[in-house]
Amino acid sequence: MARVLLISHEPEAAPGLIGELLAEHGHEVQRHIVLTDPLNPDVDFPDVNEFDAVIAFGSFSNVYDENSRLWVEPEIELIRTTMREDVPYLGLCFGGQLLTESLGGHVEKAPHGSEEIGLLSIEPTSATLPIPQGPWFTWHEDRMVLPGDVEILARTDDAIQLFRKGRAVGTQFHPEANVELVSDWARLGPDHIPSYTSADQLIGDLEKASAATRANCEVLLEWFLRDIAEVHA
Repeated sequence: MARVLLISHEPEAAPGLIGELLAEHGHEVQRHIVLTDPLNPDVDFPDVNEFDAVIAFGSFSNVYDENSRLWVEPEIELIRTTMREDVPYLGLCFGGQLLTESLGGHVEKAPHGSEEIGLLSIEPTSATLPIPQGPWFTWHEDRMVLPGDVEILARTDDAIQLFRKGRAVGTQFHPEANVELVSDWARLGPDHIPSYTSADQLIGDLEKASAATRANCEVLLEWFLRDIAEVHA
């Protein structure tokens, strides 16, 4: 069984389905929350060499926001450490954006109308996609621009969705999302919900698709642990 470090940025950016599945399979986890106190970010991260894998979750912040760089930059250095030390890393949404910058890419505001909030399917960019095309839940207003030496595995018309560099993997979507998490996000960030949808619509759609999104999350987690981290889910 694996020992996994889970990095949340805000308490509400919880491990969700990922945490549930890790527990069900008997893996040992340690959760580190960066912004329990937003005025005093905790960037005293555990030693990544004590873990079989690191998984980082989403955030209400933007990677490029100057007000966030105080804690974003130490976490980017942590991710670079995981790559130097060959510790498998999985970054989800904001975690994937941090990985993008760690690899020498950058994150930018998505053009107006290119935000992705709700359920989506992803399109493979190579012959084999190691995870289902969908449904996946997503909520982002930015997009990742990656260097040419990074393997892009899937995308949509608006954004890169899944990529890999060695034993580091990033997603733009939220495989961990469940109804409880999205309900919290909608309550805390109603101004980020575009006019073409609503909190009730987002939560209702996810509730109907919850069996499929959970099954898809399990496939992604198993692929990451088995093929990237080389442990058994």
